[in-house]
Amino acid sequence: MNLKIERIKRNWTQSDLANASGIGLSTVVKIEKGNIDNVSVSILKKISKALELPVAELFFSEEE
Repeated sequence: MNLKIERIKRNWTQSDLANASGIGLSTVVKIEKGNIDNVSVSILKKISKALELPVAELFFSEEE
């Protein structure tokens, strides 16, 4: 998943990403671990806005 890679590139902790995006830390952890299947579009948009990257680039790869 590109989310974790992009977060690490910025030297952000999961907590940093949660704060920057306005979502809960537990949600960030679950998304990165792949333990959450039904993530709302609004959460994906908040994360992509915080990282300044398109939703598709962060969460959808051509391999899937």
